[in-house]
Amino acid sequence: MSLYEIHKLLWDVRRVRAVTERYRAEPDAVLDDYDIAGQFRGWMKDLDFKALYEHGVNPYLLYFCAIQLEVDRADYYARIRGVKTP
Repeated sequence: MSLYEIHKLLWDVRRVRAVTERYRAEPDAVLDDYDIAGQFRGWMKDLDFKALYEHGVNPYLLYFCAIQLEVDRADYYARIRGVKTP
């Protein structure tokens, strides 16, 4: 897997409503479709934005993916800093 696959997924979550809705309902199936594996798969499932960012994922794509997945803005900023939220 390369960063291309993760960036493509994040782009599609941002732009394609069907992908966003399907990711919310069945993330494993979508991650399989995009060939997301290894640590990146776990980070995407956990929405570990900090780990994704630290491993080269585009912050713009991360932020807009979070918006589409309805992650609260304050929660997103806490996650990107590595702060655990309840």
